[in-house]
Amino acid sequence: MKMSYKGGTADMETTKTIDIRKVRTRHSIIEAFMKLLQQKRFEAIKISDITNEAMINRATFYYYFADKYELFEIVTRENLLKNIRSELAENKNFCENTLKNLFLSLTQFHEELSDMCTKSYEDLASGTEAILREEVEQVLLQALKSRYSSKSEIEIRSSATALSWMLYGAAYEWKSNSQLDAEVFFQQMMVSIEKIINEQ
Repeated sequence: MKMSYKGGTADMETTKTIDIRKVRTRHSIIEAFMKLLQQKRFEAIKISDITNEAMINRATFYYYFADKYELFEIVTRENLLKNIRSELAENKNFCENTLKNLFLSLTQFHEELSDMCTKSYEDLASGTEAILREEVEQVLLQALKSRYSSKSEIEIRSSATALSWMLYGAAYEWKSNSQLDAEVFFQQMMVSIEKIINEQ
């Protein structure tokens, strides 16, 4: 009985060591990739660049990631979307402040993406569009359901989709062409939207 227990403990410790090693290896690949994004255009980065930087072999890379596109999607979801996800936890009810906070989270995402991918921001910004809109739409969907429980699922989902497009487009426009502070830009945008609605 004692020997069996010790064996079980040893097995558990070995598994724990392997798990920690896997986490560290995965993290080192992500770190290497993020470092390379500051030095090269995304399209110019080869798997060999990542493996050399992370000091691993190609087989190890492919154990964790299918290719550099999947790696970038994971970096986006895990590292850059943290602020948007925090809005999901904080904004349970829909209001203008919900839109503002999501917009500011999106602008921060674009700032961080631009800082991280200095050589290929434009290319990667368009590549993250679907991921961003999906995340924002889910936040809005939950907030709208909470606020407008009497409306149909189709109405709520359509509103969430339209608003997610609007917020994503506005954040991209702010980053690309505006010199205004993000909050000021948002307020001006809302005033313009209200004018358009009132003129209908």
